[in-house]
Parts: sequence; C-alpha cells; structure tokens
Amino acid sequence: MDETNLPDPEALRRLLTSALTLPALAPHAVRLERLREDYARGVARKDAPLTVALVGATGAGKSTLLNALAGQALAREGENRPTSTAATVFAPADAELGPLERAGLSIVRYAASAHGLWSGQIFIDTPDLNSVATAHREVARTALELADVALVVMHRGSVAEATQVEFLAEFARRRALVLLINFADEQSPESRETLKAQARRLASEQFGLAQEQLPAFAISARAAREGKDVSGEFGTFLFHLRELASQAVATRVRRSNALGALEEVATRVDAALQETEGVLSRTRASLEAGLGRAAEGLRQDFATRLTLAQGHLGTEVRRQAASRFWGPAAWGLRLSPWGTGGMGAAALLSRSSLPVGLAVAAASTALDAVRDRTRARAAETRVVEPFEDDLTVEAAARAALTEARSLAHAQGLAPETLGLPDTQTLLAELQAARAQTWRYTLTTAIAEAVAGWWRVARWTVLPLINLPLFALLGHVSYRVVRAYVEGPLLGGDYFLNAGALFVLLAGAGALLASASLAGAGRIAHRAGQDRFTQALATLGGRLGEAVEESLRPGRDAARGLLRLLRR
Repeated sequence: MDETNLPDPEALRRLLTSALTLPALAPHAVRLERLREDYARGVARKDAPLTVALVGATGAGKSTLLNALAGQALAREGENRPTSTAATVFAPADAELGPLERAGLSIVRYAASAHGLWSGQIFIDTPDLNSVATAHREVARTALELADVALVVMHRGSVAEATQVEFLAEFARRRALVLLINFADEQSPESRETLKAQARRLASEQFGLAQEQLPAFAISARAAREGKDVSGEFGTFLFHLRELASQAVATRVRRSNALGALEEVATRVDAALQETEGVLSRTRASLEAGLGRAAEGLRQDFATRLTLAQGHLGTEVRRQAASRFWGPAAWGLRLSPWGTGGMGAAALLSRSSLPVGLAVAAASTALDAVRDRTRARAAETRVVEPFEDDLTVEAAARAALTEARSLAHAQGLAPETLGLPDTQTLLAELQAARAQTWRYTLTTAIAEAVAGWWRVARWTVLPLINLPLFALLGHVSYRVVRAYVEGPLLGGDYFLNAGALFVLLAGAGALLASASLAGAGRIAHRAGQDRFTQALATLGGRLGEAVEESLRPGRDAARGLLRLLRR
C-alpha cells in the first residue's frame, strides 16, 4: 500500500463489518476489531505526541527507568514483585491525553524537572508480563493498544522469556519496538552485546522484523538515576527517545504502525477468503459428483415411468396427428385402436341391422372416451407421482447431498450456510423436474415429433389413405348419376353397403396412419428422456450456483477490503 494514501477508517469499518459475516473470519473477529480500532485511533491522533509504553518482565526495572528519565520519583520502586499492578499514565501537566483519559487508566500529571532527561513524551508504566496474575497481562495489553511505541525493558533472564515473546507477537508489526537490556552495570561488555544480539535475533525470528530495524540498548537504570552511564549507551538511548518526540518521526512511526495493523488485517482476511473459496469449491464439486452419481438411477426411473405411460403417449400422438389430417381417417385417428376397431365392427353389423350397428358405434365411442380419460390419469400418476414403496428418488436425493453436507459439517458449518438444500427440498425439486418433463413430453415433444412425421406423411400416408375413399365416393356418385339417368334407382341396401365400406376404409386408413406414427411415438419418448436429463443438469447447475452465491456479501466485502488495503 502507498504509505501516503491510507484508507478512510469509516470505509474500513463498513467493509470489515460485512466481511466478518464469513464463518472463516468469525474466530478472528475480536482481533480484527481490535486492529481496526487501533488503526482508527492512530489515524485520529496523527498529530499528537507519541505515547511510549514500558513493558517487561518482573524485576526488569521499568519503574526505575521511568524515574531516571523524569529526574523525580514518579513510579514506585521496590523489591516486592510485581510492583506495578495497574497501568499508569505519566504525562506532562499540559499534555492532551485523548483516548488515554477516556480509557480509565490511572493518570499521573507531573511538572518537568530541571533534572529530567526526556522531552515530555507520555509514558505508560505497565504491570509485569510474567506475573502469576494473568489479569496483569490484560492490563498491559490494553495499555499497549493505546500507545505508539513499546519500550521493552529486559534483564538477563527475561530476554527469551516465552510469556514476553507471546505478548509482543500481538503488537510486533503494529508498534515501534525499542529493546532495552537493563542492569548493564552487572554485565561485561561482551555479555551486553550478546544479549542485545540475542534480543534482536529472537525478535527477527518470532516477529519477522529485520534485525537492523530494531534499536537495542544496554543501560543501567539505577546508574542513570544517579547520573551515571556505565555502558556508554544511555546517551544514545536518550537521543533515540528525543527523536521519537519530533513530529516527523512521530508521523513516520504512526504510519508504520497503521500499515502494520492493516497488513495483519489483510493477511487474515485474505486467508479467510481463500479458505472460504476453497470450501465452496470443494462443496460444489462434491455436490456435482453426488448429483452425477444419482442421475443415472433417476434417468432409468424416469424411462421406466415413460414406458408405463406409453399407451397414453401413443393416444396423444394420434390425437395431434389427427389435427393435421383431413377426411374421415382423421376421425378414426382420434379414437384408440380399440375404438377404431369398434367402429369397424359397427359398420359390419349395420349391414344386417342398422340400429345394432349404430348402438355399437355409440357404445364404442363412449367407452373409448372414458378409457382415454382413465388412461391419461393413470399415465400421469405413473410418471409424476411416487410409486408406492418406491424410494428410488428419495434415495437418490439423499445420496446426491450426503458428501456435500458432510463436508459442510466437517467445516463446522450448517449446510444451508453454503447454499445446500436438505433432502426433502431436493426431493421436491426432483419431483417438480419430473412433472415438468412429463408436461413437456405431452405437449412440445409430441408436437415436434408429429411435425417431423407430417413432413413425410402428407405426401405418402395421406394420399394412400384418402385415394381409396375418393375412389369409393367417385364410384357411388357415378352409380347414382347413372341410375338417375338410365334407371332404375338404387335401393337402400346399396347405400348401406357403400356406407359400411366407407367406414371400413376410413378405419383401415386410421389404423394405417396410427401404425405409421409408431416412429413419432418413439421420438417423443426419447425427447422426454433427453429433456429429463437436461432438467437434471439444469437443477445441478442451479444448486451449484446457489453454493457459489452463498456467503456472497461477506466475500464481496472481503475482496473490497483487500482492494482497499492493497491499492
């Protein structure tokens, strides 16, 4: 990030609040909120003097150092450990404390002493980091959150102390660190250099900081309180403190602290975003694999259902084909083969008894209509509704979701959080897909199959069916005219026989047309199966998109936050 272009704290707050809806960021919510507040506080106090927090282990000599710098006894010193049990702010009488005052810390105002060595910075004396009272570390943590510089005071035994290292790891990249080895009067020059090198190396290894960027000094606070510099480094240390008091250095330190806080925010958010994307990718892959495994069984189940409904499909094919025909054969196509056969029987019976033939025709037509309605209802039941004791679709729905939902649970997430449906919801979706495909098959698929059949049948089947009827009509017309002209007139038996023959020819034509439609029926059947396959693919895509779109606001906020922090 450009150091001169720090993001607006309010924009950071809005994006971070939304990003924290990501489950992967939930464990870091407290830490991220603390970093955000730290950043906002630093930006708001960009022109205020730096605040230096003295931190260290029991007996490191923090209070003694503070008194030496002030040239007066401000902090209590003693042998009983820990001496400091609360964080105390030591500030010049006229210093503006801002957040320090509002934090409820103990505040000691002092008048500058003629013997004082510092230039009026605000110091915070904190409790010992390795105290048996763990609450002391929380007090020290709160104090360092309000400071800009961590002055780490150490003695020989505390340089590598784990408690101190763990505590400083929280602040190492968002606070300027100054390493101070105390009790130099008890150490040889070689020991001092060794301890300073050890402190720098440890900070570099644990915090990822460059050793040359870590100022380290070996001094004796007790000797300095008496005006002595036993190591020759106390003057250099004071010069460093006075540099921190300058506005230019203070601005640079605060900017560096802000960048450190933002870098940690970006690192944690980026890791959480990648983790989230990985979980979503694995969940979607598991869902697709589960649906793929279930699809074959579902397709076979649907094919079986369509086969059971083949009779009704054939009837619908004939009915739609009849709308394209003209002539008596179209009437026969509207009947089932059973009904057409009944009409043929009625025609034959009418030769011997016209009333009997008409009765048979009427009964055949009525029974055919009732049979069609019954068959339609039965076909819809077979295709759309679950079979009794048939668990194929329910088992497929459960199998399709098992792996993806198990993956979500393994991540400690509710499957619904990742856009995964439950078994009953997916079952309802599969049943809806089956019902929609059945409606498509009955309408569009059959219409397209019949249209393809008609492109050939209009030039082959239609003439083959209608030409005999035209010939019969032509012959009857010829006989009627001839009888009218030459006599004698034709009797009723002739017309009855001609009518019966006409009905038989029309029935035969209808049967021939119906037989020619077998290919169209198979095409409609295949189209229905293909449509169901497409419906499963569409459902899988929609479910995959639901997974992909899950957690979208949080993911978008996280990406926006990373763009804001890395521009």
